[in-house]
Amino acid sequence: MRDRFGREIDYMRISVIDSCNLNCYYCNPQDNNKNCQAINTLSVKKVLCIVRAATRLGITHFRLTGGEPLLHPQIDEMVSQIKKIPGVRSISLTTNAVLLAQHAKQLKEAGIDSINVSLDTIDASEYEHITKKPLFHKVEHGIDAAIECGIRVKINVVLTPQTDVVALTRYASKKGTDIRFIEMMPVGEGHTNGVEPYEKVIGALLEVYGTPCHIDTENREEINSGYNNADNGPAEYYSFHGLDIRVGLIQAIHGKFCDTCNRIRVTADGRLMPCLGSSVTMDLVPDSCEFTDDLEKDFVIVQALKAAIKAKPGCHNFNDNAVTYTKTTETKTVETKTTELKAAEVNAARNMSRIGG
Repeated sequence: MRDRFGREIDYMRISVIDSCNLNCYYCNPQDNNKNCQAINTLSVKKVLCIVRAATRLGITHFRLTGGEPLLHPQIDEMVSQIKKIPGVRSISLTTNAVLLAQHAKQLKEAGIDSINVSLDTIDASEYEHITKKPLFHKVEHGIDAAIECGIRVKINVVLTPQTDVVALTRYASKKGTDIRFIEMMPVGEGHTNGVEPYEKVIGALLEVYGTPCHIDTENREEINSGYNNADNGPAEYYSFHGLDIRVGLIQAIHGKFCDTCNRIRVTADGRLMPCLGSSVTMDLVPDSCEFTDDLEKDFVIVQALKAAIKAKPGCHNFNDNAVTYTKTTETKTVETKTTELKAAEVNAARNMSRIGG
């Protein structure tokens, strides 16, 4: 299905759980995930309803996220059941890999197409500083287990001023996995930690490996990212002499790719998010709805998806202070008070761990 700007929406990210076993400072600075207790978790049945309805609109690529999706008690079964739905072309997962070693074999058997591992450093002490957990050894075991099972793995790095680009790239090369450096979005703590990706990544690698070659992915299918045309997707890839892997940049701000965005998101509390750069969400299935059968529920979800796709903005407004949101609060006298908030203020107050970024 195309949105009102002519973009084909064929990719869905589903946050299946909003808790995590790490507390990365830019994602969950308030340590809201103590003891990994989930506030919201999507059931397998609900996820299957969502996927089934989505395929009716031409959405064929699905990525499971969190929080940390491997904390979901039925994640392996969920992947297996999604894979069986007619119309699903790919099912992938983004994880911090702490629990990946114990799930890799089951995920491979379930039919997972690819796994993206979020890893911002290979230094154990720095990893503990970033995540508040001394678990880097488990991440390594998880990456190795997935590779040994034959799962396609990519490493995702959220860029900060401290990111050791060369060390991470060498690590990925040793593992034989592509690596992608992601510009930190100005959401929550991220609004103060961003760096310019091309300058930091390509600049650092150029000194070691020489001038890069931009990879033309015009006619190559990237099922891992959910895009048929990778050049029209979020990752721009480069190759370097002496490296047998690809180095990707995902630049939401400095390389804004909104005009080719083909995704829609479902949050762990069962809401639709047309754009990550907006605080606007919509009901997927209103709590008040009562259904006589699954067919009726599918119809309601399809209509909600259509509305969300139609509401998808032309571009994100992370820091656009020309965009305002209306916040309404009740006073002690039961009157309502309306306050206009700038987009930058709204995004700075959001918590990435709750929106399945």
